[in-house]
Amino acid sequence: MLITHIVSPQEDGMTLHALMRGPMALSGRQTRIVKQEGAVTVDAAPFFSNQPVRTGMVVRIELPDYEEETSPARDLNAVRVLYEDDALLAVFKPAPLQCHPSPSAPRGSDTLESRVQRYLGRSAHPVHRLDAETTGVVLFAKVPFVQAHLQQQMTDGRIAKRYQAWAYGVPSPESGEIDAPIARMTPDSFTRVVREDGQRAVSRYSVVRTAPLPGGHCASLLDLSPVTGRTHQLRVHMTHIGCPLLGDTRYFTPASSSVSAALGLVHHQLSAVSIRFIHPVSGKEIAVACDPVFSPQLSTL
Repeated sequence: MLITHIVSPQEDGMTLHALMRGPMALSGRQTRIVKQEGAVTVDAAPFFSNQPVRTGMVVRIELPDYEEETSPARDLNAVRVLYEDDALLAVFKPAPLQCHPSPSAPRGSDTLESRVQRYLGRSAHPVHRLDAETTGVVLFAKVPFVQAHLQQQMTDGRIAKRYQAWAYGVPSPESGEIDAPIARMTPDSFTRVVREDGQRAVSRYSVVRTAPLPGGHCASLLDLSPVTGRTHQLRVHMTHIGCPLLGDTRYFTPASSSVSAALGLVHHQLSAVSIRFIHPVSGKEIAVACDPVFSPQLSTL
């Protein structure tokens, strides 16, 4: 796999080694291999790893192919593929399905990761995750380098995600930004709360449309974009402004819980509808999207 990187002004003066281990997101093992095999060039010429690179230089690295054990047969129906190339794939995650093994879904359980592995016929490398009850786009890398590169983009805030959700009530104003720090409720709790000593968390929202609910209540279909990436961020923020997601059994108000129960909703109504990122190999912007998927009880709203 050939990867190309143009040195940016911010990277000017870094050693080639630091560039490979940092912005280019190669592992220590990958860096050693490409140096030993002479598989890295700068401006089409050999280059020592302790030499500084300069703005505009073109670094090319030929990564070795990853030989992975394959299964006797691939299950091509295991997942709904939204995008695929030699480096990565994006798939649709239904609800309720865990993304990868966890204490509540031990290894060997049915997870999105295991389904992707059956589809590929070999191991897969998850880039990020969604809560089990959240539907939508999830990225997987086919090789560790791509996983590391995409996760670094996520850490740097260079991956843009967009969600849609059904919420109880209508936020006022109908579009805006929520800047409210999020912390664990207690040191060992999985539940999050808005609290001054928490990590900075920013979400943007806008109302797509509203719909009446039983008992004279009102719901709103929302576009949501997390600027930061805190656990349960969108769910916590919407509850914070008085519009918890319908069906949410962790973050709710008595009114939203009552309406959700009346509708027969057993999990929160949140769907990851698009993700935009820079392809680690081609350097091109890639956008993957899908239609939102909610519980069928909301199909008439």
